[in-house]
Amino acid sequence: ITSKNLPEDSKVEWLDNYRKVHLYMNGSDQPEEQHQVYRDRTKVNEDLLKTGDLSLTLKLPTEADSGGYRCLVWRKETLIRKKIVVLKVKGLFVHSLFVCVCLFVCVLSLLVKAYVFTGS
Repeated sequence: ITSKNLPEDSKVEWLDNYRKVHLYMNGSDQPEEQHQVYRDRTKVNEDLLKTGDLSLTLKLPTEADSGGYRCLVWRKETLIRKKIVVLKVKGLFVHSLFVCVCLFVCVLSLLVKAYVFTGS
């Protein structure tokens, strides 16, 4: 989400349907204001008001994170920008691959031990 020429006193707020995902105001992130589900999982770009890049990064997304997110930009008590995005998380291939690799290595290890034990 890009929004150029934002005043320095702007507040940027990311929300899901009913929780505060991330809050940036007074020149910094406000982690104490965000919902605990999102603690330590969100990040915005440095100097977002200068660059106008209001993108939110959500770390370790799960299917439960799927849904609509709103980015609201406030100046004092006035809403000056609004954008809605939809996130669809369809599964974590890397996690599944890791489990498959672990299972394969464990099974292979058992086969090698059985081969050495029986002397075949």
